[in-house]
Amino acid sequence: MFGYVKPCKAELKIKEYETYKAVYCSLCRTLGKEYGVLTRFFLTYDAVFFALFLKCVSQSAPDCAHSGVCRFNPLKKCNYIDEDEILKKAAALTVIMFYYKLRDNIGDSPFYKKIALYLIYPYIKSKFKKAKSLYPQYNDIIKEQTDRQAVIERDKSDSVDLACDPSAKALSAIFTADMTDSPQKELSARTAYCIGRWVYLMDAFDDLKKDISSSGYNPFIYYYGLSGKNAEVTENQEKEIISRIRISANEAAAAFEKLNKNCYNSIVENIVFDGLENELNILIDKIKRGDKNGE
Repeated sequence: MFGYVKPCKAELKIKEYETYKAVYCSLCRTLGKEYGVLTRFFLTYDAVFFALFLKCVSQSAPDCAHSGVCRFNPLKKCNYIDEDEILKKAAALTVIMFYYKLRDNIGDSPFYKKIALYLIYPYIKSKFKKAKSLYPQYNDIIKEQTDRQAVIERDKSDSVDLACDPSAKALSAIFTADMTDSPQKELSARTAYCIGRWVYLMDAFDDLKKDISSSGYNPFIYYYGLSGKNAEVTENQEKEIISRIRISANEAAAAFEKLNKNCYNSIVENIVFDGLENELNILIDKIKRGDKNGE
């Protein structure tokens, strides 16, 4: 996950936003407690969504928040919820995913950057080993799909659907790893699959022009034949990419709407229905600004 899955703050009530921040701060605290203070920097909005989603579909009532102070800024007051199994799962998943992202970055980075990454690798690996021992199912899922992704990229596949599939399947399997209720599990799997696909497409769209110039793998490069004289992304191609992204978000929303939801529903609903679209619009504006700056 890449940090795209976040709420649309403008559409949240103040109480809802405070609740979201309480879960965010609590997950940050859980990371520090379980894996060390530096792992707090690994925290992403996507991991907070994972925790909120599991609570929404499996927890009977919302958590009781209590006030405290931020460990990084003692002058800042924060609300926290008590540490529980869902927060521990989200923390472990954060560490495991960061480990695989680090390995991927080491393989793709220039020499000088590799040296810096190798310096932090032993620390990250020690935290990864603990997370893996506690939640081996998450590691098995991520490793399997990461290996699949590597093969797709090595073969330079021009299939956008195939390129999205490992990320989508990984998220689907992770979100439903401990679910037993078949209808609920099926709908949760579909929601997570479409969001995983959405995240991959967003990241590919975000990196498209950079990947063209650096010859990095991006399924849109091979799908549209973006090289040589045809290296510029056309307006119609951008519209097609945006349409793909919106379709994935709409399918996630359609599956989520059918789920039985117990608590935190309005916050998770905001993320799925408003947050994904808001992040897409932010990305579109960013890409347009980049075009204008390049003119």
